Amino acid sequence: MSPRLPIWVSNTIFLCFVFMASTYAIINIESNKLKLAYARLPSPYNTSFATIQEISRVKNRFPINYQCQYVFSLYDGTLAEASETIPYSIYKKLKLGDPVEIYRKEINLFGRKIALSKIRENEEVPPLIENLERFFQAGAIFFAVLAILAILFRVLGLRFQTYLSQKK
Repeated sequence: MSPRLPIWVSNTIFLCFVFMASTYAIINIESNKLKLAYARLPSPYNTSFATIQEISRVKNRFPINYQCQYVFSLYDGTLAEASETIPYSIYKKLKLGDPVEIYRKEINLFGRKIALSKIRENEEVPPLIENLERFFQAGAIFFAVLAILAILFRVLGLRFQTYLSQKK
């Protein structure tokens, strides 16, 4: 029996690879843009004040961290709410309703305008879209391997295929 693979299976695998690779490329570009925006966030031009709305402890984490939610105004005057993980050293300085100095910036991500913000003394790295990027990278690699295997099986299937000779 020859190793044969239907053409629709190999085409489906190839289309899945194209989808995953193109989505990974788009997410990678946006992730790099987001990392660059966070790197440029701490500047005197982006300084503003926010009002603390809620502070709560993050359970089962060591060292002990706290979740801080605050409200700040954007450049056009609308209010935006942000949530951020802060260490104990910043937590002990904050109370509900207090103003806190933040860095804020507005960028376009995936065609939508979003606001980035960070408490001035906070050195915690904010969660970016790295998990989404890793997911699509793993999917692209997986479907690339499957596409290569499908091509090999198609080539081997055609090589072992026998054709009837035409007799006159």
